[in-house]
Amino acid sequence: MTPPQRINPPVAQAVSRILPGHLIPERNGVTVWWSHIKREGEWILPRIFRVFTCMGNAELDLTTARIGAGESEIEVLCIMGNIDIIVPADIKVLCDGDGMGGSFETRRVGEINTPEDAPVIRVTGTVYLGSVTVTTRGVVGPGWMDRLVSGWRQN
Repeated sequence: MTPPQRINPPVAQAVSRILPGHLIPERNGVTVWWSHIKREGEWILPRIFRVFTCMGNAELDLTTARIGAGESEIEVLCIMGNIDIIVPADIKVLCDGDGMGGSFETRRVGEINTPEDAPVIRVTGTVYLGSVTVTTRGVVGPGWMDRLVSGWRQN
């Protein structure tokens, strides 16, 4: 009996994340008033997802979310609150937001190699006295402790 073949996790994750278009809802959203909401795990991102926060915090983790091929949009309105969006490296992100006394920023962590035919997430909206942060997480190399220990072992 031969051992099972191991599939490279990033490729397997990208293939299983894409759903057929008829399974993707058209619209959905969340409203946060003086509280906190977090979406993570295997949830479905609709074509248009609206996020409103007023003196609250919303966290959207798309690393294992299921999305449709093509383009999806996240519309944000943030008033004296925070919205954090985490996107995996195999999804393209386009940000077009405005900050009025607040910040609307994108960050890239690690090595990011997005495929040409990757799904696209467009983040739009306005921030008033708050912050919207879109973080794309890629492959991160070894930390300083790992490099120190591996260098010590080689000597």
